[in-house]
Amino acid sequence: MKTIKLIVVFCCCLASARLFAQDSPQAIEGDLLRILKKVNYYGAHKKEWKAMDSLLKQNKIFAFKLKYYTSKYPATINQPFTSLIKERLVIATSADGIFRTYSWNTQLGVKGSFDIYNVLQYKNAGQTVSLLKMDTIGKKGYVSLWYPKIYTFATAGKVYYLATYNSVYSATKAGQGLKIFTIDKGKLISNPPLIKTPTGVYSQLHYDFDVSSIADWPSYPAIYFDKATQTIRTPLVDYNHKMTHKLITYKFNGRFFEKLK
Repeated sequence: MKTIKLIVVFCCCLASARLFAQDSPQAIEGDLLRILKKVNYYGAHKKEWKAMDSLLKQNKIFAFKLKYYTSKYPATINQPFTSLIKERLVIATSADGIFRTYSWNTQLGVKGSFDIYNVLQYKNAGQTVSLLKMDTIGKKGYVSLWYPKIYTFATAGKVYYLATYNSVYSATKAGQGLKIFTIDKGKLISNPPLIKTPTGVYSQLHYDFDVSSIADWPSYPAIYFDKATQTIRTPLVDYNHKMTHKLITYKFNGRFFEKLK
């Protein structure tokens, strides 16, 4: 019965998406805004009777429509979506306009944690492709994260996208990292081995930290990529998981980003 209901919901989503879009950027944004506002409304009232069911439903509808529009209409990869950002949709776009991420808090998290869904959009042969990255939700080892910034890095004729991300596990514990993406033969590759550490070669950096250690900081710490020097700089976290003002630097040596001593 649940499967049948889900199919009906998706069919209704598709029908309404076709009806509202009409190739109009304003109509697309208006339709998405209407659903995202419902997500935020039910998220603020999820302790009320049946609000959680409505929250789950509206998240599924928003995820479906966002993926549909960003796949169907190539121009969306350059659309600012100002009203959606005001409703806390986080959008990051690469400098070349080829790769974009959309992240939103489903508000389904518990005990201060954030539950994030992501849609990843990229250009391929004049069209756009969108991937809904929510299939690992609830699986062991899954980290719920959102992408605030994408850096673009080119080497040896290949373009890489260095996407920084944030995670919140609870009121006292958070995480940050950087994931590297590239597009190869029309497919988005999320694990190009480009970062060399003493334990191996990886496609990402990650660290957890105690939120209380940045309570008096004027701004949230962040990973930074310097294109001019081809270096990645990450905040140093000490053995007690306290964030420090020191930095770790990884410099590109022609093949890998490797930690400077």
